[in-house]
Amino acid sequence: MEGLNKGKGVSGTWYGIVRYVAPGKYLVDGPAAKGSGGEQQAFFLAEDTVILGGGQICGTAGSKVDAPCEEADLEKAAKKGVEAEVVVTNGVATQITDGALL
Repeated sequence: MEGLNKGKGVSGTWYGIVRYVAPGKYLVDGPAAKGSGGEQQAFFLAEDTVILGGGQICGTAGSKVDAPCEEADLEKAAKKGVEAEVVVTNGVATQITDGALL
């Protein structure tokens, strides 16, 4: 995926456990906070996906500051399962926020 406008599919905001599926592909388990309903939602990352950490994905635990994370940080955390809010547009995550920040 080159950018956010390249995806097709669902849009909305999900909060739950993010899990790694394959390179660039993830799954969030949990109810939809806004947008389309569902218990699980697959999504892709784009080069311009914003990933914000608060100690679980990257950054310092207990920090009130959003730390910018890399895809490698998200992949490592998601292989164990990490709590996060995921904003999806056309099947592509535009922003992923560490659950510790919410």
